[in-house]
Amino acid sequence: MNLTILAELIELRAKAEAELLCAHYETYTPVRFVLITIATVIACLGTMGNILLLIVFSAKQISNTPATLYPSVLACLDFAICFEYILLFGVDALVSYLKIESLFKLYYVYIVPAYVMARITQLAIPYMLIFATLERLFWTSKNKSNLLKAFHSSTGRHITVIVSLAMCILLRSPSAFAIKVDDYPNCPDFFRTKTTNPREWAQESGLYHFFDFQVMTIAQTLVPFVLLVGLNLIIVRRMCSDSVQKEKQQEPAEVHFQEERLLTQITPVHKSSTSMGLSFPPLKSMSPAVRSAVFTMAAIVTSYLISNILHLSLTVLERSGHAILKSEEDPLMSSTFHTFFSDLVSFVYMFTSAIRIVIYYTCNPKIRGDLIDFFANRKNAVYL
Repeated sequence: MNLTILAELIELRAKAEAELLCAHYETYTPVRFVLITIATVIACLGTMGNILLLIVFSAKQISNTPATLYPSVLACLDFAICFEYILLFGVDALVSYLKIESLFKLYYVYIVPAYVMARITQLAIPYMLIFATLERLFWTSKNKSNLLKAFHSSTGRHITVIVSLAMCILLRSPSAFAIKVDDYPNCPDFFRTKTTNPREWAQESGLYHFFDFQVMTIAQTLVPFVLLVGLNLIIVRRMCSDSVQKEKQQEPAEVHFQEERLLTQITPVHKSSTSMGLSFPPLKSMSPAVRSAVFTMAAIVTSYLISNILHLSLTVLERSGHAILKSEEDPLMSSTFHTFFSDLVSFVYMFTSAIRIVIYYTCNPKIRGDLIDFFANRKNAVYL
């Protein structure tokens, strides 16, 4: 009896030592593998869709059309997010579920730079959205100062893009020095011999934690969301005011006819909409251009808000070391909730970039026309 207990203790100790010699890991069930495979296919479609947008925007760089530099850069960033998702999650699914040793080695060669580039891209995307929105605000403004004209000139736009991307790289560059690939050569499981871990200085530095969490949360989540909502509301309100002015210039007989038929009186509704803060007229009474602006704003801001709220929630849980993120059976293995939630956050980030072409096509008649023209005249569009 004593020998049996001793043998069990020795076996448990050997198992514990083996676990300490192996890397932290996440399980890949068949369901998870299928879901990430589907997400990877969507990411592949997103890369092609954003390349198509970039071609269309480049083909329309002519003098009588609005500037497309910011949407072009945004298409490049959306392409990067989709491609980085394939590298970080699609390849990881193949490695972990199909057990491909050569792909496992390759994965840990590029994982750190790919991870850093993904963080830079995530930070840059909302600011390209802000600059594109500011450009829309400029085009709808009646009084254009010389400073605004210089800011939205061809040179001003290029300087803005270069400076903003340089700042995003500078703010996210510490991540490249805060993470490393650790080896576990004595682990009996080959696919647990490598993993990424934060460096010791990053774990011990309170200043880095403050910068990486509080400062970057404000820079990446709070500031862009407030600016996007505020600027788009100003644009829509301004466009509503323009619609009111045009409808006021209609013939009186038409308005009198509507009143006799007891139909909706458009003029009083618009009058209240322009005098009551941020309230707007019903969508049916708006012009097609105003409705497009409303739907585009709602789609972009909503998708951006969802992805950032999910990301912020996951970051808070991970920084607090919440027990819900760890498996009760094996502390070295992530819980089912953590695995699912982190997969969801990454997917939503990628999905919002992958469907950008769908948002443009659905909500922007001009870009929809450009895409239709591109497919109708493929050779001419490419040569342009």
